[in-house]
Amino acid sequence: MDANLKKIVDIRIKTVIRALEANNYVARFVESKEDALKLVDQIIPEGVLTATGGSATLNECGIIDLLKKKTNYADRNAQTTPEGRREAELAAYRANFYLASANAVTEHGEIYQVDGNSNRISALAYGPERVILVVGKNKIVKDLRSAVERVKRYAAPANATRFGKGCFCEKAGHCIQKDFDENHLMCAAHCGEDTICRNTLIMSKQKSNERITVIIVGEDLGY
Repeated sequence: MDANLKKIVDIRIKTVIRALEANNYVARFVESKEDALKLVDQIIPEGVLTATGGSATLNECGIIDLLKKKTNYADRNAQTTPEGRREAELAAYRANFYLASANAVTEHGEIYQVDGNSNRISALAYGPERVILVVGKNKIVKDLRSAVERVKRYAAPANATRFGKGCFCEKAGHCIQKDFDENHLMCAAHCGEDTICRNTLIMSKQKSNERITVIIVGEDLGY
């Protein structure tokens, strides 16, 4: 990265770190995905119960493989029946550590999440003893409106393509409700049954300053 551009990015990251800390998150910055993997390895003890939300970022960092080797990982993707998958998802609420990424993090220290199945946002809000969010610098945005726009125009179409959902945004490259205002931030009712944007979670100031750790990575990761 150009040195001048990196300086500006570093300033934004420091702003986000301070805002997250003010909102009772443990906020850490690492330069690379390799450093993120090392930090997660340091934080999570061997043999504990872990679970994850669907995340390209965690895969890119090698964190899923780490959890499979080091912990008792509730792997819903390894299940062969709907019942087994549901049991693995429910185990997440009892996890010692739950890991995921974010759709966006604002400069005000808010974490924006949109979910289709909603197992991820429910576990982030309540249940697991500890939560770790690994977030690439590409997900830093100015405010919540920018977070919504990021999901509609980048994250949702890319994730829909990853999952092969065949929904509108995968075909068009943007949300069916591309234009929005302050009163209509999410998908309208005419979005199809295959939407991956069913529920939204805005994480602001936390009750505990120990439960959620946010690791900001100085690379572009995930969608």
